[in-house]
Amino acid sequence: MTRVQQRDATRRLLVDAAVETLIGKGYAATTTLEVQRRAGVSRGALLHHFPTRQALFGAAVAGLVERNERAVREALATVAPDADPVARALHVLRAALLTPSFGAELELWTAARTDPGLRAELRRAEGAARRDLYRVIDEVVGPRVTASPAYPVIADLTVQLLRGIAISDVLYRDGADRGALLDQWAGVVRLMLKENP
Repeated sequence: MTRVQQRDATRRLLVDAAVETLIGKGYAATTTLEVQRRAGVSRGALLHHFPTRQALFGAAVAGLVERNERAVREALATVAPDADPVARALHVLRAALLTPSFGAELELWTAARTDPGLRAELRRAEGAARRDLYRVIDEVVGPRVTASPAYPVIADLTVQLLRGIAISDVLYRDGADRGALLDQWAGVVRLMLKENP
């Protein structure tokens, strides 16, 4: 293994350990010492790659996003391809937002409210994550929907609705059925698509 490969492998170990700890233990328990222990690396190696906890969390966002995208693809594989693309997309994306990895990402956003350093790191990391999110949404809804002039607004409003539901689920996940709300939004989306063929 070359020096560059070894450096990249160590960085990946640290990011994976941070992601696993964020998902399993939450933001408050994801200390640099816990990540270092879980990754099995020295303190110097951790500080070489991530001089601050905020930088480590910024890098962890990419790992969380990868898991979120995998959850979308898994949910998509369970839905009939001939189903209504709008309803299918909403239910697939909703399933992905129920995953622990998305919950961990939300927890980072919340922590960033009072941590300017974390907020700056997350803004950088979330730029790429946002592009990935919209690319995945485009794939899920398909070209017929994305071709509509109304689609950019539909995509933005859908993301905001789903994130709002995910935040509500933190307190009210126990049995809260969001299916009716998603069906109502699907109806609104269909109307928007008809008005902007």
